[in-house]
Amino acid sequence: MTAEQLAIDGGAPLRNKPFGPKWIFGDEERRHLMEVMDNATDAWRSGFKVRAFADAFATRHGAQYAVATTTGTGAIHAAVAAVNPDPGDEIITSPTSDIGSVLGIILHNAIPIFADWDPETLNTDPADIERCITPRTRAILAVHLYGNPCDMGPILEIARAHDLPVIEDCSQAHLAEYRGQLVGMIGDIGAFSLGGKTLTTDQGGMIITNDEALARRAMGFSRKGSEMDSALRSSLAPTSFRRGGNKGYAFLGDSHPMTDLHAAVGLAQFDRWEEATRVRRRTAAILDEVVPRLPGFKIQKVHPEDRSAYYTYAYTVDESEAGISSDDFCEAVRAEGIPDCYGPYIQGRPLYKYPIFADEDTYGQSRYPFVDEQGNRRIDYNALHLPLTERDLPRTGFILFRNSYTEEDAKDIAAAMRKVALHYAEKASRT
Repeated sequence: MTAEQLAIDGGAPLRNKPFGPKWIFGDEERRHLMEVMDNATDAWRSGFKVRAFADAFATRHGAQYAVATTTGTGAIHAAVAAVNPDPGDEIITSPTSDIGSVLGIILHNAIPIFADWDPETLNTDPADIERCITPRTRAILAVHLYGNPCDMGPILEIARAHDLPVIEDCSQAHLAEYRGQLVGMIGDIGAFSLGGKTLTTDQGGMIITNDEALARRAMGFSRKGSEMDSALRSSLAPTSFRRGGNKGYAFLGDSHPMTDLHAAVGLAQFDRWEEATRVRRRTAAILDEVVPRLPGFKIQKVHPEDRSAYYTYAYTVDESEAGISSDDFCEAVRAEGIPDCYGPYIQGRPLYKYPIFADEDTYGQSRYPFVDEQGNRRIDYNALHLPLTERDLPRTGFILFRNSYTEEDAKDIAAAMRKVALHYAEKASRT
């Protein structure tokens, strides 16, 4: 046994001590939570913490309106509801995201239309968005995958040329910047997940926009289809919706309200948000010195004028050069004491290959909305083939970052990746 023998083969792991927590919690979280409990007699379910959190979120993004929701999935659903598609309308989006990015489309009886990705940025290729547009297209939902901003300039040009609203899914891209502008305020409406992301509320979501009509509709939808009256403030100062203003159940909605308990955690985490993002960018910079130089490895490209939020540090592995698959590489790196290394995202399968799409398992036996009321097929996902996504997604891997990483932690991650990669590349060169 040599010092460089891999841990997965019985050698000594590179790292023997645990990493810090994924998120940092402390007295501020306790203080905000106790304020909710201490005011429970008079203010239970009043939304006082929710309003404060939404106001802070809106102010940070320069947004006039913010709507807090139970989850990121709920936020995206409310954003889809805000653009108000008809049944059978199409919304173009990415097939390489969590299912939460598209559930709101299907639950609104609209059709997700999946565009291929750019193998360099791992985000949706604007040219393929253009290809996907039909007379039924109602909106574009841009997903800033892994924290890397989409190429929003061309996407907006396409959207404006076809008079389409743009929804930004910023769930993985907290405080990411496209050409100096925070994501979420580049399109017409932005949706965020706060469940286990850089800023966490345990579960939660947020919608931001400067469009009053979209804000009103999103808020009303997430409040059981309520029509919001003049309690919706429309001033130049960033603001959230105030309590009240419900004139009754006006349209089909759902219930996605954030609680004061979740918002209390969000307010405390908000004060840690900038530092957590700085830590993630510092960690990525350390990995950037190592990972792109490994045989067969290519990291997600970030445009020089953009800033990724690095929810994860994503890369692709060319097995023919690296001598190892992404899945096996992940297993070997984890054995070296790096638990945050994962193989292909969403199991290496684009969403349209999952049963909900391939088997059309939606409402009972109806297959609706993929098949209409008369039995006419609107889309056949089994016939869909996106060559770049299908080629590259199984080869992806990523490090799921923690807000507590130190420089030593980052260097250990880089060293473990290098140790494993060089071992297999050398082994491949001998065969």
